[in-house]
Amino acid sequence: MEADDWLQLEKAEFINRWYENEYSDATYSGGAGYVQTLMHRSLERGYGAQTTFNRTLELGGNRGEHLQFVRHSYESYVLTDVAIRMQPPDLRNAPGRTLQLCEADAQWLPFTDGSFDRVVHACLLHHVLQPEDALREIRRVLKPGGTADIFVSSDPGLLFRIARRLGPARTAKGKGLGQVKRLVDARDHINHVGALRALIRHVFRGDVVQERRYPLGLPGWNMSLWHTYRIRKALITQS
Repeated sequence: MEADDWLQLEKAEFINRWYENEYSDATYSGGAGYVQTLMHRSLERGYGAQTTFNRTLELGGNRGEHLQFVRHSYESYVLTDVAIRMQPPDLRNAPGRTLQLCEADAQWLPFTDGSFDRVVHACLLHHVLQPEDALREIRRVLKPGGTADIFVSSDPGLLFRIARRLGPARTAKGKGLGQVKRLVDARDHINHVGALRALIRHVFRGDVVQERRYPLGLPGWNMSLWHTYRIRKALITQS
């Protein structure tokens, strides 16, 4: 599909076509793929077979890219996205484990209050129209004492923009889709990292929040590629 043909598509079809046909190649190839691996691993930092979250919810699961990096034990893993585009690695037959796929909007989750021991959120907050609503939903469905792991890319920070230009943007340009990739970013990465950080601190103000910056751990968001938040919901919550 030529770049001019892409630009004739309506917004929704444009975004869906990108994620169905081009996203994996642009994001998970070459050096960009190595960085993606580090990003997924950073969300699982400190977890292993000795860690248990019996009921785990993943938001923004897409093609199940993050699932292969999960090392903790669980009984049930619910993978959600507004459109799950491909069957992830099949764990239905693994002893003591079940995997459920569920199309759901992170801003209005179809789950009862306090129904998950862990919520893991990959690269999603930059994309949703109401990120504060999505954060409140994460907190709502998390059990008291449960853990949320939230990923936030440092867009539009300086280091992030350099990495995007050298990685996914270069890959897209090599395929004649440079203008398409710029439009994808403009349409789909709509929230600022500084605003998202403030919203996370606000929504989880009564909980224990640990923030890490990658890859260098330097303060601020101009010198980081992404942030992770590990949040432990308070056992006694405010009304």
